[in-house]
Amino acid sequence: MVNLLLILVVVLLFVTLTLLLRGDRRFSPLEYYARGKEVGFAFQEARAILEMSRIAGVTDPTATLWSIRELDSCIKAFDKKFRAEGKERDRSTLHFMEKLYAFRKRLEFEQPKYKSGIASSRFIRPNQRVRVLVEGVGVYSSTVIDSNERYLVISYPVGGRIPSGFQWKGSKVSVYFWRQEDAGYIFDTYVLEDLRIRDIPVLQLGHSESLLRTQKRKSLRVRSRMPAYLYLLKRLEGAYEKPERVPGLKCIVEDLSEDGVSVLIGGRGKTGLLVKAQFYIGDDQIVISGTVKGIEYDVEKKQSLLHVEAMLPSPRMRNMIRSHVYNVGPGDGGISVPELDERPFSG
Repeated sequence: MVNLLLILVVVLLFVTLTLLLRGDRRFSPLEYYARGKEVGFAFQEARAILEMSRIAGVTDPTATLWSIRELDSCIKAFDKKFRAEGKERDRSTLHFMEKLYAFRKRLEFEQPKYKSGIASSRFIRPNQRVRVLVEGVGVYSSTVIDSNERYLVISYPVGGRIPSGFQWKGSKVSVYFWRQEDAGYIFDTYVLEDLRIRDIPVLQLGHSESLLRTQKRKSLRVRSRMPAYLYLLKRLEGAYEKPERVPGLKCIVEDLSEDGVSVLIGGRGKTGLLVKAQFYIGDDQIVISGTVKGIEYDVEKKQSLLHVEAMLPSPRMRNMIRSHVYNVGPGDGGISVPELDERPFSG
């Protein structure tokens, strides 16, 4: 009984001390350093984060290890400090920033919007890009135009030859799409109608209540419109991050993440190509090499959007990419977007 009372007194004293130390802050220093240890920061690293948060003007520095907004302010301040001191390439700096960005990624994906998905095609929004697969026929690209209680309306599928005599109406199709900030989905359905709306050919697809959620997002992707050069590679090993000295094929970076990049080129591309994308964001030169895993070809514009799965970047390159993905880098400097090359790009 005495032991139980002693434990209770100790707990109450700890709670009282914690509340007193909090003051008008959300968390006390005890809670802050306990959190730092829990998420993998050494005491000295946690203290450095706390001090930098104060320098960055964070209202409540003890909240930095819980809040994305406060953490972003802290990371931006660290990035500015290391660049000013010329230490951004130091091994210790790269290691520390790698830990900070890994924790930033963890906070990002702990948000509810990444954990909840959709179960019905009725939640698909207009302008969603989809891939339509017909077994034994081919895979085609399309865009959702409208959705109502009865069916989805999609643009006429393009991207491949359709066999003579084939009819969309009544065909069973598999529909795949990537939902922004969520995951990939696939479902089976039937084409209800093949018709024209305002003289535009469209398909009506029956809804499905059995969406299969696949390929949850592993890294944050940022949309962009940045000019870049694209190069064909014979192999990825070796100079995959070494900048090229001569101009390549003009292209446009449509989105970017630490896992890959999507680039828009003129003409028709193909999967399996080994490529290198090279471009600037502000003063940072980004070089990403990888394999083209998917293509979206626009027949009318004669352009291809290449989805490139990147080789694992070096810590320095990964940190630079993350700084711009999380919008804590120095910025893009108002870059203008050039016209695409008309030269063929193929292996």
